[in-house]
Amino acid sequence: MLAKLKRGIVQAEVAAINGRSVLSSVRQRMPLRVSSPLYPVSEQTVNFFIMNPAAGLLQGDQHSIYVRVKENAQAVIMGQGATKVFRSPTRIFSKQFTTLCVEAGARLEYMPEVIIPFAESCLLSRTNILVSSQASVLFWEINAPGRSARQECFAYSKLDQQTNIYIGRELIYSDRFVLEPSYVPTELQSWNNPLGLVHGYTHTGTFWVINPNAEQKIGYVVQRNTETEEGYLEKIASKYGVLVAGTKLTKEAYCFRALGRSADNIQEAFKELWQIFRKRLFNQTAWPWRKY
Repeated sequence: MLAKLKRGIVQAEVAAINGRSVLSSVRQRMPLRVSSPLYPVSEQTVNFFIMNPAAGLLQGDQHSIYVRVKENAQAVIMGQGATKVFRSPTRIFSKQFTTLCVEAGARLEYMPEVIIPFAESCLLSRTNILVSSQASVLFWEINAPGRSARQECFAYSKLDQQTNIYIGRELIYSDRFVLEPSYVPTELQSWNNPLGLVHGYTHTGTFWVINPNAEQKIGYVVQRNTETEEGYLEKIASKYGVLVAGTKLTKEAYCFRALGRSADNIQEAFKELWQIFRKRLFNQTAWPWRKY
């Protein structure tokens, strides 16, 4: 007998009430859950986790996450554990849809855990970020090549991810990554080859930054080293053993990409970038990172 397909749902709204950000509305359906709200820094910013107590995404499963941060509210959202995508012998996609809506004067910082596509798995992921021209979003996504300890590097069937960013209802960026490892030419399939699939690395990550003052406040981060000062990204790359680069999409939006040999290395590099951005964009101290 086939297992019943899972349609996990999280719909959460964050509102600012008397200077305090609160979870004003939550709708959830297993296996997705929302944790109780936390206030590790101040009541201006609510922190909560999106959790999945099930093993992961089976073939045909679908997870839908919708987060709306209302005017002047602030939220930091984290994932409790990795998103595991199980094998799909019939090549039926597991699906994950994420929609983030951030209104004027609001801020959303969303840091989910790594996506791990198991051997023979198929994942379709779509993320839409809808941001007011006066709002801020920090969001990252990290991919593993599979269960590396089981020698499953790039053994999945297909990974299809797309991220669309709208600022003031205008589509300013659309990024799609599709990889079917079995269709990659043989000479490029070796993950430890500098000229191979991902230049000798195994893990990938992308960090999007959206803020009205992004160019003025963090434009210097993407600059390479000069005769008088080493670049920020080069320092981070050397410190964590990753390859990282940044690109300005518009004056309000930047994209940072990383290649690494473990999810932890990329996550640590992104956490350092995150703290730099928090200081420069919001003049706030480092966020106390925790997973549980």
